[in-house]
Parts: sequence; C-alpha cells; structure tokens
Amino acid sequence: MNDTAPDRPELLSPRDEAHVAYGLRARTLGDLAYDLLAHDPDAPPGERVRRALALRERLDALIAQAGVADREAGATWTEIGAAAGITRQSAQGRWTPHVTAWAAAGRRAVRDHHGLTALGAAGGLDAAHARLADDDDQQDTFSRALDAVRFPGAEAAERARHERAVSVRARLAVLATAEERGQDDLHRLARTAAAPADRATALRHLAALREEGAGRHDELAALEPETADTHRAAAAQARDRAAHDREFAALLALQGTPAPTL
Repeated sequence: MNDTAPDRPELLSPRDEAHVAYGLRARTLGDLAYDLLAHDPDAPPGERVRRALALRERLDALIAQAGVADREAGATWTEIGAAAGITRQSAQGRWTPHVTAWAAAGRRAVRDHHGLTALGAAGGLDAAHARLADDDDQQDTFSRALDAVRFPGAEAAERARHERAVSVRARLAVLATAEERGQDDLHRLARTAAAPADRATALRHLAALREEGAGRHDELAALEPETADTHRAAAAQARDRAAHDREFAALLALQGTPAPTL
C-alpha cells in the first residue's frame, strides 16, 4: 500500500468501508483468541468457558459485518444464503437489520477517531497481518482488496455518491417533518369544521410532500443498492398515500362547488 499517494480519501466507498469494518472486527477477534492462550492457574472455575463464550459473541458480530460487507460488494441474498447454508429468505431476514443499521449509522468503518481514516485503518491491518506472515508479498494483504487501492480514480465518484446520499437523507428528514405538520394541520381543519376547499388544499399540499418523498426514496434506491428494496417499498407506500390524498381532495372540492342556479 502506497502511503505517499496524493489525495488520500478520508471517506472510502461504502463497499470499502464495509470491508475495513469487517477487517477490524476480524483483527479484534483474532487478538482475543490469541489471548485465550494465557490462562491464570488461580482463575475461578469455569473461567475458560466464560472467556470462550465472550469470544463467540465477537464472532457473531464478525459474521453480521461479513453479511453487510458481502451485500455492499454486490452479493445477492441467494448467494449469501447459499454461503451460509440457509435459504434466501432466511439470509435476508438475518442480515437485513444489520445492513439497515449500517446504512443508518453512515456506512463508515471508523467513527469518532481523530485523525484515523478507513484507509489508515486498512494500513494498520496490513501491518498486523505482515507481522504474522513470512512472505514479503504479504505487506498489503488486506488493503489490496480495496477499490481505493485497485481503482483510485473511481474513488471521487464514490465519495460524490455518498455525499449525495447524505444530502437526500437530509431532505427526507425535512420532508418527514413537513409531512407531520401537514397531518396536524389537516386534523385541525377537520376538528374545526373548516371549509371543504381549505381541507382540499391541505390534502393536495400533503400529497405533494409525499410525492417528493417517493422520488427521494427512488434516488436512494440507486445510490444505496444494498437497501434498494427498502427504499422502493417506501416510495411505493408514499405514492399510494399521495394518490389517496388527491382523491379525497377531489371529493372535498366537489363538496365546495356551488350548486348550479336553475
């Protein structure tokens, strides 16, 4: 890995970030497993079992991150299920919460560590592995799998994609707040027996917010393929609600139309 490369990115692509997160968990697990060799002869009964079970908890966390990393790398639920010896449905049910949590947390391997980036962490994993390997060709065993190392020219596009996804999520949060206020306004108009035309206007405004939200979810489906199904479902639900709002608004508008003069 070339530490002198210019413009070292602070944020890697989501698939690279997921790979680094997987590597960090694997290293922690390895260190803990190695520590099991040191045993205090005066330790209380059952100490070996306790420490081994604690290791198993770390293994479960590693497996969960492996599922996230494989999804970020483009593996389908069918492929992941086959690797785990389970069905596609079981794999999706098992790892989707982890994929969703990973996305919600920003899809970053290293957070709240001043000066340490995912690429820097990858270099540390290279060094840790090199200490155990005798082959000089093993100096970048971990980082050589990163897109940032293999295809450095593509990293700017990946950063732009991530930044756009952050922007879209921020807009969705604004829309959610506006939609909640719109619902409150609609309920207030209903309680005060407001004119049908006023309620119809409020409904059309709510429908417009939901339509925009659907479009933003469609955009996120393209920006975040690993959670595309979730975004498409949210978009479809928003469009259904918007259509219902418009239909109700049309009925209210008819109620507010003056009867023709005979």
